[in-house]
Amino acid sequence: MVAEGMDQKEYVIFAELDAHCFEHIVTALQRRFDHLQYGRQGDDWIWVECCHGRERLEIDSFYSPWLELKGRRRNYGLAQEILACLPPACIRCVPQPPRVDLTR
Repeated sequence: MVAEGMDQKEYVIFAELDAHCFEHIVTALQRRFDHLQYGRQGDDWIWVECCHGRERLEIDSFYSPWLELKGRRRNYGLAQEILACLPPACIRCVPQPPRVDLTR
């Protein structure tokens, strides 16, 4: 659960995922989410859109050797949905509470 008093607009890292699982992650997310974009352009990236395109969670390897699941703190529930549909072997770490994304 998201702690009260924390900035809900703040960008955080919800989890680190195994980069070798990229294709497994995409396949799992395609089964659950309709609005998904992804690619491999030097780095791996996946966008999961929600709230009619007003919000999205990102999974990418832009600033890490791992795939980072990140977005605004207020999207904690969606992050949990994403993690629940992934193969457990793909999830490397889930910090509690989520870590602040210092790349923003």
